[in-house]
Amino acid sequence: MSASRVKAVILDMDGTILNTVEDIGTCINRAKEQNGVSAAPWAPADYTAAIGGGIRNAIRVTMPEPYTEEQYQAVVRDYLTMYPENCTVHTKPYPGIPQTLAAFKAAGLRLAVITNKTERTAQLLASSFFPEDTFAFVWGSDLVRPLKPDAAAGAAACQALGLTPAEVAYVGDSGSTDMRFGKASGFLTIGVTWGYRSRQDLLDGGADALCDTAEELKNLILG
Repeated sequence: MSASRVKAVILDMDGTILNTVEDIGTCINRAKEQNGVSAAPWAPADYTAAIGGGIRNAIRVTMPEPYTEEQYQAVVRDYLTMYPENCTVHTKPYPGIPQTLAAFKAAGLRLAVITNKTERTAQLLASSFFPEDTFAFVWGSDLVRPLKPDAAAGAAACQALGLTPAEVAYVGDSGSTDMRFGKASGFLTIGVTWGYRSRQDLLDGGADALCDTAEELKNLILG
């Protein structure tokens, strides 16, 4: 699939346009501590391997055994209360991302975000770090749309943008979630190596191309 046909770029958020891991990890640790999860807390950076499949999954796979279902649900609840209030403490765009997105906009491309983050928080982060008119929409987990890699959000995005899948590029940092989602949706699927997964993970997920920097991403799409 050729980048020359691309009319819209849809992006993942965590590990793709924003480095969010320290705020996510800090809030998970605090929520665990508040609910009597007594194992030594993970370093925030260690949560990178858990991010991408939605926060409920990230908390589930990082809960130390033994734990009760009540503890797990309480950690999720407290995290969801805490994180929106603390999601911009350490989070920041990756180098070159604001400039690359501005170049896409200047070239007439439409931009959007599809993430497995809670939608309200994803929209808060987008408005905190990027100009108001950057994205046509920011979609996240709303407990209605299936999470990535299910392609339902890809089909809905094409309808919202009035484009065919062949006219859309999807950019993400995870092979098992983002690359599988992009391929299932019929998009040009681009893996970025600065995020939370390895090059091999992106290739195993079926990435059409890999980019090591935001400048490479810009050049790939704009030529």
